[in-house]
Amino acid sequence: MKVTIKEIAERAGVSKATVSRVLNNSKPVSNDIRVRVMAVVEATGFKPNAVARSLSMKKSHLIGIIIPDLSNPVFSKIIQGIEAKLRETAYSLVIAATDFEASKKREHIEVFKDRGIDGLILITDDGDNTLEMLADFDKPVVMIGTGQMSDEIPVVKIDNYAAAKAMTEKLLSLGHTSIAMIRGPLTDIQSGRERFRGYRDVLQLHGCYDEALVFSGMYTFENGYEAMEKLMKDERPVSAVFCANDLMAVGAMRFAVEKGFRIPEEIAFAGFDDVDIACMMTPSLTTIRQPFAMKGETAIKVLFELIEGSEKLDKMVYELPFELIERESTSKI
Repeated sequence: MKVTIKEIAERAGVSKATVSRVLNNSKPVSNDIRVRVMAVVEATGFKPNAVARSLSMKKSHLIGIIIPDLSNPVFSKIIQGIEAKLRETAYSLVIAATDFEASKKREHIEVFKDRGIDGLILITDDGDNTLEMLADFDKPVVMIGTGQMSDEIPVVKIDNYAAAKAMTEKLLSLGHTSIAMIRGPLTDIQSGRERFRGYRDVLQLHGCYDEALVFSGMYTFENGYEAMEKLMKDERPVSAVFCANDLMAVGAMRFAVEKGFRIPEEIAFAGFDDVDIACMMTPSLTTIRQPFAMKGETAIKVLFELIEGSEKLDKMVYELPFELIERESTSKI
């Protein structure tokens, strides 16, 4: 079994950072600590991995990540995937949130630049020109889930358009033709625009797209609840509602239940993401499952390749698989 820096640190009774300092001779440590660490290294036959070998005095041992929203469980799952990989290294993760504000994103990028982080992972909502903000950022960057493409910045994503098409086609196959959508903002290229396009294109192909059945929100429970309230006020016949994320779907379902609608007998619901609450609620939510941990693991793996000085990556776009999960909130009509 491969021995990690964390295990060396635990056996020697020191921190991972101290082990890194000893192995890389980057900062002074006492002779007693150095002897203790090296004794454990020799006893275990530990060999530093490529990332650990690359550490030097010029490294901060910090990886930055910028996310849109600290409260959204989607981002915590991505961070879990990143942390799982970081445990085998001497790196630590520094997290910042933008609250969907471009000014905060620019500010965080500048702060990370000043702190001398070794690399940046950026989960962006695409509501601004992120590439412009990164123009003079001279450390490796990987973006997750973005529609802003660059020849220099790798992107980790799923095919949101294909996933939304798959869910809309599933609802049609169950007999639904009057399908509403609560989408994200169209400035958000992937989660907003591409998911909406997948929904719209399928319904247009079948001649049953109705623009009056489309409402917008910012991916929160409250947004879903409010959008469903607006939909019900219009009194248009709707047999299914497809939401651009699970939190909005849960909010929309809550409003429907409060108004006495039976799910899925009278109205069906579908979401997107498959966060934990999707299978915990009653009825459980039909949704698109995203590989969030895999997104984080892939992003940090690619980032480390760049930090190590890789001149050429295997590819610049890493498209991961999605899965349609059918649960109790949908059924044939």
